[in-house]
Amino acid sequence: MLIETRSTRLFGALLVAALILPPPAPVSAQSKIEVVATLPTYASIAREIVGDLANVSSIARGDEDPHFVQARPSFARMLQRADLFISTGLDLELWVPALLDRANNAAILEGARGQVVAYTGIELLDAPAAVSRSEGDVHVFGNPHLHTDPINGIIIGRNILQGLRRVDPANAATYERRARDFENRIIRRLFGDRLADMLGEETLFRLARSGRFWSFADGQEFEGRALSDYVGGWLAEGASFRDRRMVCYHKNWAYFSHRFRVECAMYVEPKPGIPPTPGHVRDVIAYMRDNEIPVLLAANYYARGQIERVAERTGATAVVVPQAVEGAEGVDDYFDLIDLWVRELAGAFESHATTGG
Repeated sequence: MLIETRSTRLFGALLVAALILPPPAPVSAQSKIEVVATLPTYASIAREIVGDLANVSSIARGDEDPHFVQARPSFARMLQRADLFISTGLDLELWVPALLDRANNAAILEGARGQVVAYTGIELLDAPAAVSRSEGDVHVFGNPHLHTDPINGIIIGRNILQGLRRVDPANAATYERRARDFENRIIRRLFGDRLADMLGEETLFRLARSGRFWSFADGQEFEGRALSDYVGGWLAEGASFRDRRMVCYHKNWAYFSHRFRVECAMYVEPKPGIPPTPGHVRDVIAYMRDNEIPVLLAANYYARGQIERVAERTGATAVVVPQAVEGAEGVDDYFDLIDLWVRELAGAFESHATTGG
């Protein structure tokens, strides 16, 4: 005869529960980490690395001037939930401290494991010798528009990877694999598959980062030709504007100019952040005419009318493009963004070459 006791009843109840309740969710099905970036381009790079392991959002829009984002309460709520926060880390997003104060999330404050500083490891351009308000909205530490150079895009990705390792070590191996894939695709789009196969992605990255790529490629031969003859990708597509000059609206293309060897010889803004006066606009027009500058480059968050009027009066082509991912239709990721810049500039310079302009 079976004597039912309190312990046997408890065992029976646990056995039934085990049979009818679903098993615990695996780690991969648990709630995703929350990644918030100040700029949509940083968010795009983060998505390349996290895949479906995180929710990624950005505060600024792709067609918005990143200097002047309104610090809305909804943005503070985004940061309140964030496990990882990505910002430039310089004086571009001066609206960030107010949002961090409202969010009250210690995990993403300066020095915390959940904060990623995008500029870490990047050699900053345009650092001023002295700082004066008379020089306009000068960036004290150097030019903060980092992502316009795809080599910087790789460095930004590595900084994001370090942050992901800290906040989600369980998925570190996946993040590392996806980060390597992102880097390799950037290098192959920048230099072309042939050169990447010959030298390897990491070698090309190191040469480019150190500023030695072109001297190396011009000085080395393979099968009787200089290695520079094997350049493909974005650099080959941008050959029509290499070592050429253009006029830019604002100093936000410095890193692109450096990587693709196309100079912003003058700016529509007389000083950074200072609206152009009629006198300065006349000077720009005269300079473009005298020097036969064929292209005027501007981000699409500036007043298009003035840009197009200057171009019309000089015979130049106005290239007005988004400076960030999601800044225009079809610019859905970082690769789309650089594709667009290179394609639009190449088309503008080539049109003037065929017409004699």
